Amino acid sequence: MENVAIEGISNLNVVTNMFAQVGCVEADNCILVTTNRDFGAVSDAGDILTANSTLVGAKHGGIVGGIVGGMVAGAINESVKGQVADFNQSLDYKKKIAFDTGTYAGFLVNVLSCGIGVIPLKNSGQMIPKIKDLITDVENFCFFSNDEIESMALKKLPLHFSSVKLALCFKNTGELKVDTPWELPKKHKLIPYQEENFNKLSQRF
Repeated sequence: MENVAIEGISNLNVVTNMFAQVGCVEADNCILVTTNRDFGAVSDAGDILTANSTLVGAKHGGIVGGIVGGMVAGAINESVKGQVADFNQSLDYKKKIAFDTGTYAGFLVNVLSCGIGVIPLKNSGQMIPKIKDLITDVENFCFFSNDEIESMALKKLPLHFSSVKLALCFKNTGELKVDTPWELPKKHKLIPYQEENFNKLSQRF
């Protein structure tokens, strides 16, 4: 299947057909473009501790809030580091794509009644993920069924009013409840279908 850049990503018929070719469509699709908030945060794509700004619930380590970037990484005790190691080891191939920090600058998602299909999006080497630079990587499409997802929510982002976080938390990933760092614009000038589908998704929560 041929990959497409923004000209194809912006066309709802094109992206619907891409999802159809991997068996990920239904009568009522909800296709959206997200960017990866953690892209380029660290050199090691598996380092959730320093990369993911939504790490919460490290109760055994005494951390109540979230860990932002790597600012407090040096002060985290061994118990929390162990939980992070366990979390990383719990990730299968699909979840590693969802939490990637070095390869995928964004994700094209189709939120269905039975789960969520994900086509990862690369860019052309830029450090900051921008929708205009995204290119599909259909070969690494993955699907997360509802049985694999513990929770899915739209969360507010600090100082962001035009976007939210599409936060998926997966089952069987240990005590750390880490959710996906997918920034979801409420609308975008290059994605004509974004606003309508964002509103459709918002009504589900």
